[in-house]
Amino acid sequence: MTVGVALPFPVDHVYHYRVPPNLEKVAHVGCRVSVPLRNRTVVGIITDHSGPPEGVRSLRLVRKVLDDTPAASEQLLALTRWIATYYVCAWGEALRAALPGQKQGTQQPKTVRFLRPTLAFASAAGLRDVIEQLRGHKQRALIRTFLRYITAGRPFPAKATLLAESTASAATAQRLVAKGILEESEEEVLRTPDYGNIPDRLTRPPTLNEAQAHAVARLDVAVQAQSFSTFLLHGVTGSGKTEVYLAALKATMALGKGAIVLVPEIALTPQTVQRFRARFGDQIAVLHSRMSYGERYDAWRLLRTGRCSVTIGPRSAVLAPVSNLGLIVVDEEHDSSYKQHDPAPRYHARDVAVMRAKMEGAVCILGSATPSLESLHNARAGRYQLLQMPERIPAPGVRAVPLPDIRLVDLRREARVGLHRVALSKTLRGAIARRLKRGEQVILLQNRRGYAPVWECQRCGWLPECTDCSVSLTFHKATDALRCHYCGFAQRPPDVCPECRMDDFARLGTGTQRVQEELRRFFPGARILRMDQDTTHRKDAHYTILSSFGRGDADILIGTQMVAKGLDFDRVTLVGVVSADVGMGLPDFRAEEHSAQLLMQVAGRAGRRALPGKVLLQTRRPEHPIFHYVQQHDYTGFATMLLEARQQLRYPPYGRLTNVEIRGPDVKRAAKLADRWAETARCSLPKELAMLGPVPALVAKVKTQYRFHVSIKAPRSVRGLSDWLRSVRTEFGAPPSGYRVAINVDAISVF
Repeated sequence: MTVGVALPFPVDHVYHYRVPPNLEKVAHVGCRVSVPLRNRTVVGIITDHSGPPEGVRSLRLVRKVLDDTPAASEQLLALTRWIATYYVCAWGEALRAALPGQKQGTQQPKTVRFLRPTLAFASAAGLRDVIEQLRGHKQRALIRTFLRYITAGRPFPAKATLLAESTASAATAQRLVAKGILEESEEEVLRTPDYGNIPDRLTRPPTLNEAQAHAVARLDVAVQAQSFSTFLLHGVTGSGKTEVYLAALKATMALGKGAIVLVPEIALTPQTVQRFRARFGDQIAVLHSRMSYGERYDAWRLLRTGRCSVTIGPRSAVLAPVSNLGLIVVDEEHDSSYKQHDPAPRYHARDVAVMRAKMEGAVCILGSATPSLESLHNARAGRYQLLQMPERIPAPGVRAVPLPDIRLVDLRREARVGLHRVALSKTLRGAIARRLKRGEQVILLQNRRGYAPVWECQRCGWLPECTDCSVSLTFHKATDALRCHYCGFAQRPPDVCPECRMDDFARLGTGTQRVQEELRRFFPGARILRMDQDTTHRKDAHYTILSSFGRGDADILIGTQMVAKGLDFDRVTLVGVVSADVGMGLPDFRAEEHSAQLLMQVAGRAGRRALPGKVLLQTRRPEHPIFHYVQQHDYTGFATMLLEARQQLRYPPYGRLTNVEIRGPDVKRAAKLADRWAETARCSLPKELAMLGPVPALVAKVKTQYRFHVSIKAPRSVRGLSDWLRSVRTEFGAPPSGYRVAINVDAISVF
């Protein structure tokens, strides 16, 4: 038997191996195998049973089959093959993204040794009789520990825990096993993240309002039809989109089908998991990158074997091994985190979700209060069915919950205390004080972490720069360090300027740490939590921070954009955006779209129940058109304006944009390589395509790698773009060692 094997390397072909006779019965398509490659052993996926390539006389042997049943189903093989074709990567790279973690083929189920009373003594009365018969005090102590668990109605813990609690030794336990009083076994234990107790209110489905009921009815028809369709659920913040998802999932599971629910941020996972587990219990498996390898492997196995039928997670969960798929939900579908940048495959999870639903005959729901322009365009063109929920769901005892009042604060007029510039204006400080006095909660968004983005010599203008990236360092006061937010390089701030030898430094700009410091100064009694990349790098940090805030253990939550999406807290009545202009002026065609989405999303965190909400946006550009639409909660009007501009420039969604990045450690050699790639492409450039560059990237060096970009614009209707890109890659050949060419199809950014 000869098999084709996809390996996780950037090559366009599969490798072929011969299967030894003793493995032929288990070498199924989709199984992982351990195979030799040059002088090492690697893990790949069997893609087919085929004869050896023409002209090949001898093949190396498969060393081991790692799965009893296929790790990749027929449907997942087809999906990853499409990803590889469309996004111009290797099939093995796409399959690698669908497997549970980097240690592919090395994970094993976790087993734990347990002690239990034998059947004759498995009751409280039986254990009490045993205690009377035993002479050794260690033996009696161990049996009393069992008795405590039985009388408390608690399951027995692992053997090691029992021995530690009773202070008995393993030899003591073994003597009781020999007497037939206890028995020992080894059992599998699932490694599952703990998302806390589920509040009772989440277990009771609420009464749906008219818009929700209409959406649920439309989706129910589609689910019952058991055929492909895509819906864009455009509902304002607080309109109850999650309840619509839950109703669609209930209908899907009633048909015996599985589902995938995507969320953009790991920070949203705990809240989402709690809401879904409240209705569907242990049918929910969670997959995300902050889980340990073992936790991901166990969740993956639960889905692959059908013990769980629903998965919740960020981007990569779209490739989860859910069988008999009936529904895919992409919550906050506009979010840019759904696009994978590095490594390959550079896919967009939203678009893969739509394609997977099409391939498997499932329903796909794209939900957002601020839909991407691509999804809005598809809805207007009739490719997606549009469901609208224009009002917030009413709170108990309240007829309607209005959207929050949004006001602008002109920082050109008020951003000082005496002679000192501050991050929090007088207006925002006053609003915070009133909420604290009333026992309400506040969320503040500052989309820059650290203390001061700029550390500058006031005499000569010198800025400290990263040694490995072409960016200035950000000052972090808590650690007294200048840090690069691209590669993590850090150094102590200099005592004197290395250029002019003076010690006149200014810390300019505002990061989350600086905002937190001001809050402590102005509101010394307030309980403050900060949520940014610096405070959430530890496992479960997102859950810990949000749970604390949700319990009311803190008054103010300050954070970067992760506090803007999907969070639902009853007592948040004020949202403040410290620097509403951040990101608005970036040299990127999506800058205004992303800025408006962020502002409208974070505004939606205020006043979601009976208490009215208010939003204060601090800006130095109050005349910018974006603020008119944000204040009016008019995302549709704003999107229409942007769509008209995009159409004139033939930018997405009216065209397609591919970004090719050439990078390497030597700037001159990388530049020449970029020129050669562009010249290779021009030789066969189809007339309907336009190519720009190569030019240095906006951030020209990252992690010692100099970067050059080539942008390719294509009409939306173009055919064969991926085939042409692949032919250019083949013609160009492999780059020199240490250099890379990364093709990013449907790029969302040209940075």
